[in-house]
Amino acid sequence: MLLDDFKRLVRPIKNRIFLMLGRAVLKLVENDEATQRLSVIALADETISRIERFQEYGFETYPLTESQVFIGFLNGNRDHGIALCTHDDRYRPTDLSEGETALYTDEDTTTEFRLWMKRNRIAYLRADKLQVVADTEAYIKAPSVLLGTDSVAAAYELIDSRFQALFNAHKHGGGAVPDVAMGAGHMTSKTKAI
Repeated sequence: MLLDDFKRLVRPIKNRIFLMLGRAVLKLVENDEATQRLSVIALADETISRIERFQEYGFETYPLTESQVFIGFLNGNRDHGIALCTHDDRYRPTDLSEGETALYTDEDTTTEFRLWMKRNRIAYLRADKLQVVADTEAYIKAPSVLLGTDSVAAAYELIDSRFQALFNAHKHGGGAVPDVAMGAGHMTSKTKAI
C-alpha cells in the first residue's frame, strides 16, 4: 500500500475526529423544554439548530446570545451535537483570587452583583435588593450581626406586631407583667445603626 492510498483510506476517519469538537457562537436559546436547546453558528457560517445543552444538576443558567459555546459531536456527526459549556468573556469577573468562586450575571460589570465565595471562609453577597422567602423558619446563628446604614428600617421590618404582642404578654418571675407596653415607637428608638 502506497502512502497516498493510506492517506485516502484514513481521510474519512481524520475528518470525523476533527469534527468531534467545535466552537460556536450562540444565536438562540429555547428554554421551554426539559432540556435547553441552542441554535449556533459554527465553522464558516454553519448554522446548527436545537443542540441539547447539558448542565450540572442543581445549577441552571440562561446564556446570552453572542456567548461562545463548546460543542461535542457524537462520532463527528454534525447533526447530533451536545453543548458542553458556554462562556461569555464580556462579563466574566476578573477580580477573584486563586481558589475563589462566584455566581454572577451580565449586570456585574459596573458594580458587583454576585454571590462570591471568598478566601478566609467569607460568603459575600451583593445585590440592589435581597429577597429571602422562608415558608416555615429563618435562622441566623452568629456571635454578632451587623446591620448597615438602613439598620433602623431593617430592624423595624424584623420587629413587627407579632413580637410586640409576645413582649407585651410575657410575665416576669412572680407573674408580673411588664411595666410599659411595647409600642411602635419602641421598635425604632432603641435601635442603633452602625
